[in-house]
Amino acid sequence: MGQTKALTLEPRQEQSVMKITAAEIGEEQNVIHLEGDMGAYGKVYSTLIFKFNADRSGGTYTAQGRGFVDENTMLGGAGAGVWKREGSKAYLEEVVNINDGTQNLHRAVMDMMNKTLVLDAYILR
Repeated sequence: MGQTKALTLEPRQEQSVMKITAAEIGEEQNVIHLEGDMGAYGKVYSTLIFKFNADRSGGTYTAQGRGFVDENTMLGGAGAGVWKREGSKAYLEEVVNINDGTQNLHRAVMDMMNKTLVLDAYILR
């Protein structure tokens, strides 16, 4: 079996701040809708679906996003990751595949009190 290269992460773009526009609270999952400007991906709309672990302090999630770079260019992305809640904030980490062939590692802090998600995107591919 071959060896893998060391992982070095470089930012894809500047840090982004997205606004939480809606929250659907459920017994089995929560759904959060977001929008914001994300540098390389333009105006982005995203939906996150959160599943809970046994004590509901974290779990897994999936994401779908669409970015409108200009009036003729739309990018689509899908991601999956893990989350952990501490008080009113959730800490998220996900791997995202974008239809332009790029892949990112996203690390974010979702602040339900301020209705924001602050996201750092790092280049995987």
